[in-house]
Amino acid sequence: MPDHLFAVAASWPVSEHTPPEIREQLRVSRDLFTHCLLVWEFSVVGVAWSLMAVESTLRWVLGAGDSVSFKTLITRAHQDGLLTDELAEVVHVGRELRNGFSHPKNQPAWTLGMAAPALQRSHEVVFHVSEIAASRR
Repeated sequence: MPDHLFAVAASWPVSEHTPPEIREQLRVSRDLFTHCLLVWEFSVVGVAWSLMAVESTLRWVLGAGDSVSFKTLITRAHQDGLLTDELAEVVHVGRELRNGFSHPKNQPAWTLGMAAPALQRSHEVVFHVSEIAASRR
């Protein structure tokens, strides 16, 4: 089963145009996923980390400072054509998840079937935004 998790995580896209520090955030999220059979809570931490990579990507592409909220970043990215209507909605849901992880009422743990799609989607968003940013340069 661990080999299967490594294969799944390796299938998630990573753009060469994404800054190294954000690619590193994504790598950590994949590593956490591949080790969540040892510690189930790693699945949630991996998803949270991948959502931070999405936020970091929007902040980087938009040249936004630390005081700009994730919600505002999503709105600006959508207005700037970096996110489609669907992706903006997906990222807003991710923002809500991330906020819930940041202020938990308990220690959440997700199944592989819950974590994998969320992690894949985060990777896809970072890839998509990075590729658009590169094409605009």
